[in-house]
Amino acid sequence: MKVTVHYEGGSVETFDTNALTTTSPLGMGNALTDFRVAMGDGLWVEVSWYRVPQGPTEDGALPLAQRSPGCRIHVLSEGEVEQARSIEIDGRVQWLRIGPDLCDVSQLDETTDLLCGLSKGSSSMATRVANMHDTLMRALGPDGSHEGDERRMYAMLGMTEASYEFVSALAANVYGDEDSF
Repeated sequence: MKVTVHYEGGSVETFDTNALTTTSPLGMGNALTDFRVAMGDGLWVEVSWYRVPQGPTEDGALPLAQRSPGCRIHVLSEGEVEQARSIEIDGRVQWLRIGPDLCDVSQLDETTDLLCGLSKGSSSMATRVANMHDTLMRALGPDGSHEGDERRMYAMLGMTEASYEFVSALAANVYGDEDSF
């Protein structure tokens, strides 16, 4: 797995996990290595692995490879995350800076796919955000202003209120007062 970070100012940094996996896992002690990438107080990669047991069980069944904790790798500090323009995992953008914050592109894609169909995923980010905002606010009811609805809507979009306001203002400047993009 490769994690690629594009920073403000144009520099790029790539982290490669290939060195953490063996080329012949069944001939060695590791059958599978799994990686969990998480944002918290910075960007972390958590590594676990599955030890290959020796031989079949007493009853002849296939042995079970148990998950073993590996380690946590602090890839980026909070300060470094604040300088990131985007973060990709294996070539796919996972987080993208929209205004002041990194937004979870996967969350936006999942919500768009769920409510608008798979074809909407090819739209511009501004179009996807605007379409999803309108769809979610309609789904929340005719008022669209129930306490907590906007916080839920921002979470479903994978962004903060500040990021939504940024992309909304940007879209208004680019597209004018049109109802759709």
